[in-house]
Amino acid sequence: MKKILLLSVAILIIGCDFLPKESRFSKYSKNTIEFRNNTIVLTTGYAKIAPEEFKSRLDSLEGKPKFKTVALQELKKIEDKKVDFELFVDENNVENYVFIYTCDFYQFDEHRAARVVAALNNQLQDESNTQDVKYKRIHGRFFFTPTSKVVKLKYLKAYKKQKKFQTEYIVASKSGGIGLLISNLEDVDFESSIKRLAVK
Repeated sequence: MKKILLLSVAILIIGCDFLPKESRFSKYSKNTIEFRNNTIVLTTGYAKIAPEEFKSRLDSLEGKPKFKTVALQELKKIEDKKVDFELFVDENNVENYVFIYTCDFYQFDEHRAARVVAALNNQLQDESNTQDVKYKRIHGRFFFTPTSKVVKLKYLKAYKKQKKFQTEYIVASKSGGIGLLISNLEDVDFESSIKRLAVK
C-alpha cells in the first residue's frame, strides 16, 4: 500500500512538471482588469479607482507638476472620447496607471495598421509639443493572433530629469475593439498580458 501511495505521489509531482506553466506571469499577482468580458493581468498593487479619486491622488503628488498636468490631460482625452472606460492605478505610486476603453473595431491588415500607428504617433507628438515634454518613440508595431489583431505604440516622455514610459494598444477582435493606455515609471507595458488577451 505504501509503495502504491509513493508511486502515486511521484507521478503527481513529475506530472506537474509537464503541465503547461504560466511562468511568464509568475511575477504577476491576482490583480486583473475585468472589462467587457476581457481579463488582463496586472502587477501587484494595481486597483480600480474612479476618475475623481485619481485627480485627488494626483493633487497630493509633490515635485512633479508637469507630469501631474500630463496625467490630467490623458484623463480628459479618454473622457472626451465618450466611451466606456476604467482606470487602474498602482496603489504605491499614482504615476503608474492604466486606462482601458472601448474603441472602434478595426479591420486591420499590415497597411491599415501602419497608418494607425502613424496617426497615433503624430497625435502623441502633437500632444508632446503642447505639453512641452520631450518625446521619443521607442517602437510601434503590429502583431496578430488567431483571434485578434493588435497595434502597439510605445514611447518615452521626459521633462528635465523626470521620465515616464507610455504604451498604447488597440486590440481588434470579433468581440469588438479595446484600447489601452499604460503609463508608468518602470517601463512595464504588459505585452505578455495583452498577447494573452488577444488569443482568447
